[in-house]
Amino acid sequence: MPRPASIVLSLLIVAAAPAPASAAERFPLPLEEFGEGAREKVEALLNDYTLKRSPRLDHPILNPSLHQFLLDRPDVGASLARILKIGTYTVTGTGKDRFHASDPEGLDGETEILYRDGAHRVYFAEGIAKGGWLTVRGKALVLHQFQYRTADQGQLWVATQLTIYGKIENPLLALFLQIFSPLIGGLVDARISKAQGVVRQVSELMVHDPQGTYARIAAADQLTREDLTRLRELMTLSEPFPVKR
Repeated sequence: MPRPASIVLSLLIVAAAPAPASAAERFPLPLEEFGEGAREKVEALLNDYTLKRSPRLDHPILNPSLHQFLLDRPDVGASLARILKIGTYTVTGTGKDRFHASDPEGLDGETEILYRDGAHRVYFAEGIAKGGWLTVRGKALVLHQFQYRTADQGQLWVATQLTIYGKIENPLLALFLQIFSPLIGGLVDARISKAQGVVRQVSELMVHDPQGTYARIAAADQLTREDLTRLRELMTLSEPFPVKR
């Protein structure tokens, strides 16, 4: 249940060196498999980005099916984060694989899932970041690669490699921030790790107390009946149960 919208939009406030030539040729997925319009978005950013970061993440999960459901439904993930009091951002569906995301820190934009398979997701987003007197507009591409493994104790884990390409629209601001790119890179990684911390916390709650976690989610009455039923099935909970008081 990654926060693709928040991760992507957080990159709009920073910039770094221009993209190297032939960046699109080194993209690890076949671009011909992307749908209509998606390939053009990917190639445009790969050939003209102002920031690239590649953080790695690792955390336990309940099962791969639930993990991938949350990758595809950032709106459900955002609701779970609010219900479980580990996040305050909001994501709403606006169409097939399209979402609007915002958070109290001034990030607001649109996110789209461009590609999916059993080991990858590709997200594209564009929007604005507001902070005091400054409003920054930009866009980003996130390649989300993941691999499952079983730990010595039998617990399932997911290892994630994110590759994030961001482009800031204000060239003067991009140039100014480029001067401080060594410092900015660390701040971006910290922001990404914080966002992914929400994913980790939700996953760990589901791993260590699936029934109690589901009870809290059901009691909040924020998910549709269909999504709640699907979530219970993916958590492999056979029947609903009363909320603990």
